[in-house]
Amino acid sequence: MKRSVLTDFAAVAAIIILIALTFFWSEARKEVIYLCGNFYPGVTKVSVVRQLNTANLLRYNDEDIEFGSRITADSLLHFGMFNCEVLFNKAGLVIESNAN
Repeated sequence: MKRSVLTDFAAVAAIIILIALTFFWSEARKEVIYLCGNFYPGVTKVSVVRQLNTANLLRYNDEDIEFGSRITADSLLHFGMFNCEVLFNKAGLVIESNAN
């Protein structure tokens, strides 16, 4: 009898964990897609960084490149499958952004 209760409890716990992971996976994907849509040409780098800092499930990397800089945002929950790449000119304005 005890074994049956423990098995049932483990199954319910596994289902709850799966539902929670699915929810957070979906929310992290939405953060990448929706925030990247806000970064159109002419937006300042300060604004982009401010918006990225409001995200709960994202990480981002800012790097200097030949013609300006690039910010790449993604989520650990996606293992880099969904990301947003924002390119800036030397003046710190968005040239383009791409959500993958």
